[in-house]
Amino acid sequence: MQKQIALSLALAGILAAAQNEVELKSLEGVTVTAQRSSQSVDEISKSVSVVDKETIERKLGKSVPELISEAPGVSIVNEGMDSGTVNVRGFSSSDYRVPMFVDGLRFRGRPAFEYSIFTPDQIERIEIIRGPASTLYGTDAFGGIVNLVTKRASGDVHGDWALSDTYLSTQYQSANKGVQNRLQLGVVGHGFDALLGLNYKHGKDYDTPAGKIPNTRYNYRSLDFKGGYSFADFHRLELVTRYTESERGVVGTAVGAPGTANKKGFQKYIKEAPLREKYVALNYEGNINDKFILDSSLYYRGLYTHLNIRPYIGAMSPRQVDNYVNGPKVYGGKFIGKFVGDSLTQTYGVDFYYEDWDSVYQSVNKGPSVRNRLRTKQLDVAGFGLLEYAFSNDAILSANLRYDRIKTSFDMDSSMSPAVKALYENANDRKDGRASYGLGLIYPIAQGFEFVGNFSTSFRAPMSGEVAPILTFSGSEAYLPNPDLNIEKGVTYEAGLRYTDKALRSNLIFYTGDYKDLIVERNWQSGGVTYYQSQNVNRAKISGAEFDLAYKILSNLEFKTNLAYTRGKNKQTGKPLPEIAPLSGHVAVSYSPEFLANSYIEYSGDWAARKTRIDDSLERERAGYFVHNLYFGKSLGKLGFLKDFSLNFGVENIFDKEYAPSLSYELISQPRSASNPLINPGRNFKLGFKASF
Repeated sequence: MQKQIALSLALAGILAAAQNEVELKSLEGVTVTAQRSSQSVDEISKSVSVVDKETIERKLGKSVPELISEAPGVSIVNEGMDSGTVNVRGFSSSDYRVPMFVDGLRFRGRPAFEYSIFTPDQIERIEIIRGPASTLYGTDAFGGIVNLVTKRASGDVHGDWALSDTYLSTQYQSANKGVQNRLQLGVVGHGFDALLGLNYKHGKDYDTPAGKIPNTRYNYRSLDFKGGYSFADFHRLELVTRYTESERGVVGTAVGAPGTANKKGFQKYIKEAPLREKYVALNYEGNINDKFILDSSLYYRGLYTHLNIRPYIGAMSPRQVDNYVNGPKVYGGKFIGKFVGDSLTQTYGVDFYYEDWDSVYQSVNKGPSVRNRLRTKQLDVAGFGLLEYAFSNDAILSANLRYDRIKTSFDMDSSMSPAVKALYENANDRKDGRASYGLGLIYPIAQGFEFVGNFSTSFRAPMSGEVAPILTFSGSEAYLPNPDLNIEKGVTYEAGLRYTDKALRSNLIFYTGDYKDLIVERNWQSGGVTYYQSQNVNRAKISGAEFDLAYKILSNLEFKTNLAYTRGKNKQTGKPLPEIAPLSGHVAVSYSPEFLANSYIEYSGDWAARKTRIDDSLERERAGYFVHNLYFGKSLGKLGFLKDFSLNFGVENIFDKEYAPSLSYELISQPRSASNPLINPGRNFKLGFKASF
């Protein structure tokens, strides 16, 4: 694998040598909303990665986590071929430390399942902030945040009625005989824009070089709508709605216990049947005057999950458990004002969310449903400010401050059993308050070179599910509440260099952070029962470096690469932290041949070194890998009544490599198998078309 990595880096040098032979085209800066309003990524000191629309379309139905994982410092834990969780700089979305946002609004709810709610076809671009973001986004943003920007109809909204972005697309992949379809209908005119999307996705158990992975099939259906009215040149009112329903096997995480999905020995099958989401948001954005921009939103989100759990332990009798989770229901919003001056830009805002876990009922072996959790509510109201000052030498200094006030409350229910009520007798309401602050600097040091630096604090308030968890498997396991949990806290320093010219963009970033009062789950046995409880135990340090480069060799030839290295240490035990990725990276070469108009050819490779730095009580060593992929696409232009018809073809894992991503969950108490850790698909052929009307 080392030879392959060296070959990829050597390729960068060969391509760079071609720079003097052609007139190069500039790489344009990208507009993002990482600092709570639209601005160029060049004006932001934080480490920001963007997955754009073109990349999403070329990757032919890769899951959202797979797309995100191509950014430096980002890894995923797969849950099959349709979903997964995201890890940024050693912090995981499944542990509420890398929250998801959609169109800038907090996606509070079920982080273990969030990414299965979206297909890439619904998304315009993905923004990833790498590094702490609590100073702008509040609780949970320990490792960073992921913001999904959904599609909107494009075109002249003030002209006559016209179709916009209307198409039918279909994609097929061989590894699981999976199909992904989207019918999109758009219209603009007379101040209005509207986009309606119908989505369907289906896949069977997928194939790997080690065999077929059971319990990985899925069915997905959704409807999304985004419509707006621009009642003046600089004012827009928008309505967003979405309904999603999916059924899928749960594998690849501690919840799904992947080593348990074997045909022999210890087995455990978990299925979502179904997961439902209802979502509606009302947004307004407008220029009040030439110096002041207002951005405001209100939203509602409701979830329902039925988890069917069928564990088998050796020769023990099967025990089937059904969990019916009503919630959470989330109400939230934001009000952000931005004052743009000649040198000083000021951004002020208020965020809030109210999360209501209504009820969790459990049935064992199809018996009566019993409420096994009290009703929990959490309210977070926060205010923040961001100041950005641009100096005459193009240096930019930013400072931001935020304060969150969080209240968590609990309600007993008469339907709860006396035994469950006794566990929660000390679960009193709690109030938490936390200030977070940060500084950022961009300083030009030479032609094309900039120094960037950041200092940030971060925090995570205990979740209601940690203070008062869902109880499962009554009689053999018990999840105990802990009303005395402390807030997680962190301090991070970041420094590095950027280089930009007409054809080259590159970043080299070093970071280090100290964290305390991290919340982990501990367990112990007593009287034949295994008890679980969330506790503050860890002090930790995480440091690392990230490098990325995009190089426009010719107007139709581009090279990209990145790599990242992270080290994490439990300062209490002196042992390495779990869920820390080894040295890893991504490389890609894209070419649009002149001899074949409106086409592209793209090679990409994903690699990771062997993971050897582990706490052997929690992890096993993991082999390294280098996976090669190839993609091809061609637009046939106008075809009959179609405005455009395009074909796409791809081969992923060309050499049928058997591998598991470095952070894939592994149950080390069980022997290794195709699902412990969860093996990625083998050679996967992809085919897709898009017909635009």
